[in-house]
Parts: sequence; structure tokens; C-alpha cells
Amino acid sequence: MTIVMSDREHDLLDVMHSIHDDLELPDGYRAEIIGGQITVAASPFGKHGFILQDIREAAYGRLPHGHRLYDNCTLEEPDGDRYIPDLALMPDKLMDSRTQWLFQMSMCLLAVEVTSPGQETRDYAKAAGYARAEVPLYLLVDQKRRRCVLHSDPAGGRYCEVSALPFGEELVLPLEQPITVDTSRF
Repeated sequence: MTIVMSDREHDLLDVMHSIHDDLELPDGYRAEIIGGQITVAASPFGKHGFILQDIREAAYGRLPHGHRLYDNCTLEEPDGDRYIPDLALMPDKLMDSRTQWLFQMSMCLLAVEVTSPGQETRDYAKAAGYARAEVPLYLLVDQKRRRCVLHSDPAGGRYCEVSALPFGEELVLPLEQPITVDTSRF
């Protein structure tokens, strides 16, 4: 499927990227482009970081060679949206840059988002962008609904496999070396 933008739409996207590039936010805030709109959100609560640390610890020693889990990296998808996932499994070689801050989302092997109160819809909407970029795995940890939603097998701009797992069960991330995450503390 090919999407063709008119010159006016392309100009608007350029303007939005320019605004996003130049935003100066107070400490504790971040901006993303989701669904063609700039969104600003405050830093998350402590439980958010606690969950991410449990995921990091489960992944320790099991990640593909030359890759690590990174936070605070801006990923751009094919339609121009820009997301800052809570964790992104990215190649070290790509991330070892003092000047680059914007990365192709397609280089990400796993994106993890942990919802914050009132932001659940935003994180669910990101699945479309991750699928368009063919990110193999998108894990959404929904604190409100107390479940993990794993999106996998991207094709044609959507995820062919979506499975929900209640907190308390073991979550398996199907990477080269599968990663089992105990969600009982989420």
C-alpha cells in the first residue's frame, strides 16, 4: 500500500517536525507526535519505573548480541509520527552517537510502553505506528486494566497477533532467546 501526501500535507508535516525539533520543555516533560498531533506528557509515577526495571532484569543476558534496552530515544515511523517508548530494544552501533537523537523506528526490535493514568488511549494508539514501522514486538503494560498486551507479527500496517495476559501470569517475549517476565509485581 502506498500513501501519497499532497504538497500541502507534506509542508504541514515539515512544520510539525520543525516545532517538535525545537520544543524546549520543562524538566520532567516529553513531547511525541502521535496520530499527526504533538502531545506533551509529564514524567510517570514510581510504579512505572518499577515495572520497567522488572522487565530490564528479566531481559538481562538474553538480548540479541549488539542490542540493549534504551529509554528516552525518539523513534520516527513511516508516516512521520514520533514516539518515545519507555523501553526500546535497539542496536548499540546505532545508539552510540553524540549527535543523533532521532532514529528510524524500523530499527527497534521491541518497544515497551507502560501506561500512565489518563494516557492509556495514547499508548494503545501507538500500536498502529509500531506496526507500520514493522517493529516485531510491541508490549503495552496497562496498569489501569491490569494486563499486558503483546502485539507481534506486523504485516500490512497492523499486528496480526495481539494477546492479552492478566498481571500475575508469566509473559514470554519471543525474541531470539525468549524472555520470561514475571508480572506478579506489576
